[in-house]
Amino acid sequence: MSFESRFGHCAEEFQRYRPDYPPSLYARLFAEINEEFRNCALDLGAGTGIVTGHLVSQFRGVVAVEPDEAMAAKIREQFPRVMIRQTTAEQYTQAAETVDLITIANALHWMDAAYIFLKAREWLRLTGVLAVFDRPLPKASSEIDGITAAEFQGPWKPYRDPRLKRDLDWKEQVRATPGFRVVEEAKFPNIIRMSPKEYVGFWRSTSYGSAYARTIAEPEQYWNALEGRFADASTGSVISADFSSTLILLRRSQ
Repeated sequence: MSFESRFGHCAEEFQRYRPDYPPSLYARLFAEINEEFRNCALDLGAGTGIVTGHLVSQFRGVVAVEPDEAMAAKIREQFPRVMIRQTTAEQYTQAAETVDLITIANALHWMDAAYIFLKAREWLRLTGVLAVFDRPLPKASSEIDGITAAEFQGPWKPYRDPRLKRDLDWKEQVRATPGFRVVEEAKFPNIIRMSPKEYVGFWRSTSYGSAYARTIAEPEQYWNALEGRFADASTGSVISADFSSTLILLRRSQ
């Protein structure tokens, strides 16, 4: 499968402005795996290592699979003991029944999900866990959301990859995965207070926002103007953004 970089040019913004998942999500995830079964964790579509870093503190060995060179470099800088495989999830190979946990966080829409789930079942030990978690695009006040909606319908629209629409039905797809049974599906609230600059930073880290900015002569002027609009629409220059996430835990069916 060919790979086209969509985030390498905004890896810095991705690392700086993408918020982490809530602590309660990680607590639930790790509660599912006994200490004796924490030998190997595999993070597919690892990005800059947001989830990878949490796995490092819990597992004796961690593999981060990330095809983009610039994104993988961010993982290498932060977590030198992580084994990084710079390839797509589809191209990655792993010996059968050697993994205790596989995580796919906000990345399933970029993958051939059916094929990845097939491989995940092969890679996982009988006691292993597959954790898929995602979050919709952030929501804020109606005024703030109106500004981003205008960008979605305007300059960003031509740069939105059709695969991003998979965010709408990813939970149904995961629930129907053959060879697995759902252990739990839970939503974890995560309201983050952000400055207008930080909120713009999130949109700068998106594949479409960053792609559009690369086509214009003065990208910083564009982002500064968007920040100003967010500031004018926010209360006290603080934006309460909803980044609530859904976690689905699965185990191999017998």
